[in-house]
Amino acid sequence: MDAVSRRYAQALTEEAQQTGTLAAVDADVALLTETLDGSRELRLALTSPVVPQAKKEAVLQSLFGDKLSDLSIRFLNLLVQNQRDGQIPSILDAYRALRDERTGTVEATVRTAKPMSAEERDRLQTALEARADATVRMRVDIDPSLIGGLVVRVGDVVYDRSVRHQLETLREQLAERAAVSLN
Repeated sequence: MDAVSRRYAQALTEEAQQTGTLAAVDADVALLTETLDGSRELRLALTSPVVPQAKKEAVLQSLFGDKLSDLSIRFLNLLVQNQRDGQIPSILDAYRALRDERTGTVEATVRTAKPMSAEERDRLQTALEARADATVRMRVDIDPSLIGGLVVRVGDVVYDRSVRHQLETLREQLAERAAVSLN
């Protein structure tokens, strides 16, 4: 996380705390992150130096004017005015990282071969929180190539319990045994 992004994220966090809108800003940051991740065109428009400042502010107002808190809209406009609009994605990431540090939250990415039931998600989240000794924010992606099972990434740690991984391991073991028996 670069220093500029961290400073802006810190300022947003402090202002949200002072105004009592921390929960609203957390939700706004989640919505903005999801929207920017899902729209390459929007991300390019906001980060492009060719698009005029007034146009960027109008786009932000039309897309998010009634969906975000006043503080979040003012913050986005400030970023555009200060020509930090190209750093909006990294500032949002820095904000989430700062909030996670303060709340003791870790991000877990879960890939499964098929959708999980609510009960399965709850059990997995409980198990991950016990293992990580922290609150876990889980993102679940469907990846049919896993065949079955799941792959969980918590920080730098990966737990691979997929059928595909088990088949690859079995194939490697059989190849080793075949090589040993030929000698």
